[in-house]
Amino acid sequence: MKKLIKALSLIMAMVMCLTSLSMSAFAAGRKPALPTSYGITALRNEFSRDVAPKEGNHALDYCYYSPVGKRDKTRYPLVIFLHGIGHADYEGAQLADSDMPYWASKELQSRFSEGGAFILLPRAPEDKMIYWSNVLLEPLRAVIDDMIKKHGDNIDTTRIFIGGSSAGAEMAWNMIIAYPEYFAGAFPIAATGTVTENDVKLCKNVGIWMFACTKDPIVNYAAETTPLWNNVRRYNSNPAKCRLTTFTQVVEPGGQSSAGNHFMAKVVTYDMHLLSGETYPNAKTVNGLGETVSLKSPNGIIKWMNTLSSSYNGVSDGGTGNTSVTVVNGVLSIFRNLLLKIVNIFQKIFIL
Repeated sequence: MKKLIKALSLIMAMVMCLTSLSMSAFAAGRKPALPTSYGITALRNEFSRDVAPKEGNHALDYCYYSPVGKRDKTRYPLVIFLHGIGHADYEGAQLADSDMPYWASKELQSRFSEGGAFILLPRAPEDKMIYWSNVLLEPLRAVIDDMIKKHGDNIDTTRIFIGGSSAGAEMAWNMIIAYPEYFAGAFPIAATGTVTENDVKLCKNVGIWMFACTKDPIVNYAAETTPLWNNVRRYNSNPAKCRLTTFTQVVEPGGQSSAGNHFMAKVVTYDMHLLSGETYPNAKTVNGLGETVSLKSPNGIIKWMNTLSSSYNGVSDGGTGNTSVTVVNGVLSIFRNLLLKIVNIFQKIFIL
C-alpha cells in the first residue's frame, strides 16, 4: 500500500511539473525556436518572405524570422542584417547565402532579454545590377516600415538594430546617418565607403559596434578604420556603449582559416564566439572610453543589444539626415553599380 501511495505521489508530482511548464510556455506565448543542432537548413526554413511597398522606384523583397507565438503580446527587438556584394542574385539569396539564420536558433534567441527577436534580411536587387547605395535608402526604410506596419503589435520600436557586412555595412552606416531616430544600435562589419566627421555627428545617439581587421585587403585599417573610430569616440553621446573589435587574423567559427581577412560576417553570425563556445582568437574589443571589453560566452553582441534602446515610436518622419538623390548622385550610382558588378564577377572567380 505504501508503495502504491508513493507511486501515485510521484505521478502527481510529475503531472503538476508538466502542467506548470505548459502553463509557463502558454503564458509566454513565444514560438518555440529550433536548437542549432537542427542545422542551418532547418533554421532557414523558419524564415518567411515578403515584399515592401515601392519607394523611390524600388520595391525590395525581404526574408524575416518571427519569434511570435499564439496569443503572444510580447514586444521583441528587430535585428536587421544587410548582405555583402554577391549574396543577392535572386529572391531569397540573402537567406540561402547567409548563416545569420543561426540568430533564429533557440540558443541565440534566448539571449535576448525579451526571450527572442525578429531577424530581418532585406535584399538589394543585384539581379537588376542595383547594389546597396543611397539610391536604396528610402526603399530600405520602406522595408522597416512595412515590418512595423505588419508586425507592430509585437515589435519594440525602441530596440531596432542594423548591421551588415562590407557593402552591407556601408549601407548600415548610410541608414543610421539618414534615419538615426530609427535605431538603437548598429554593427557594421568591414564597412566599405567613407563616413565623415559630420556623418558621425548625425547619428551620435546610436550605439555603434565596429568590426575590422588589420590585414583587411579592402578596408585599410590605418587610413579608414582608425579615423572613423576616433570620430565615434569623440562625437557619440555614449562612447561607453560603443565598441571596436579588431582582428589580426580572421578564422571560421570552427577555428579553421577563413576565406579572407575581409570576411568577418560569421563572427557576428555566432555572436562573437566559436562553435566550441570560446571567444574568437586574434581579436581585441575596446569601448569608446578605451577600456578592454571581455567577451566570455555567452557575452556577445546580443548582450550588448540588451543594454541599448531609443525613443523611436514607429512613426516615420522621413528621417533627419540627407536622403535626397540628386541627378549627380544618380549618375554616380550607375557608375558605382557597374564597378560593383565587375567586383562581383571577380569575387565569384577569385576568393579575396
